[in-house]
Amino acid sequence: MQTIIQNIHGYTVQATDGEVGKVETLYFDDETWAIRYLVVNVGNWLLPNQIILSPVAVTTVDREEKTISVALTKEQVKNSPDIDTERPISRQYEVTLHDYYNWNPYWLHAPTYSGGLTTVNAAALEQKSGTTRAVPSHAEETNNHLRSTDEVAGYHIHATDGEIGHIEKFLIDTDFWFIRYFVIDTKNWLPGKKVIVAPRWIKEINWAEREVFVNMTQDMIESSPEYKGETKVNREYERQLYGHYQKVVYWKDAQVTH
Repeated sequence: MQTIIQNIHGYTVQATDGEVGKVETLYFDDETWAIRYLVVNVGNWLLPNQIILSPVAVTTVDREEKTISVALTKEQVKNSPDIDTERPISRQYEVTLHDYYNWNPYWLHAPTYSGGLTTVNAAALEQKSGTTRAVPSHAEETNNHLRSTDEVAGYHIHATDGEIGHIEKFLIDTDFWFIRYFVIDTKNWLPGKKVIVAPRWIKEINWAEREVFVNMTQDMIESSPEYKGETKVNREYERQLYGHYQKVVYWKDAQVTH
């Protein structure tokens, strides 16, 4: 059974020899919705006070204790390449970062969304066969498709017949390091009710206007199973959700649900 977490902001990152800091936000690939980096506030013991880590370094996630353990020492983190998170993360910086930690670059062999990322552990793939570091092209340098969850929170959701709400939070599948769902706050239309939608059901995103369009009517979204917290998102709830929208489920025993 996968572990789904409603954001991991504020989770404590534990190195092999002590606490590193707390997660502030996440960077994800806006084409695949795979989590690429965790932005960690390391407090006063490092300048600058933020570093980024790949999920490849994560060994365990404890939802009860709200901790993320990584296979790194504090000294490794201390000497990691400086990052200015106020600016876009360049591909050249990613090359430097992956070289420093000896991580295989995901952009050389990342699975595509349609190729089944939802059923493949992307982080595990990056730990397998060795790859040769590549110098980024100009196109790669300026178009690595990284966006932060902080940026996308608040985007307006449009059904086929009108606006339905806005993205409030994300549900992160930490087995696969993937944005499994986003939580829609419908308070301006449905007082008190929240629903979730999977990224794979998105028809179009207007990044400039902060708008997300889905192939569902307002009524369909309004009548979907209500979201009542991350601990309630179990397989039975997901079966109800996918059955309601008549979507193909993503898990191992996948069948068409209509």
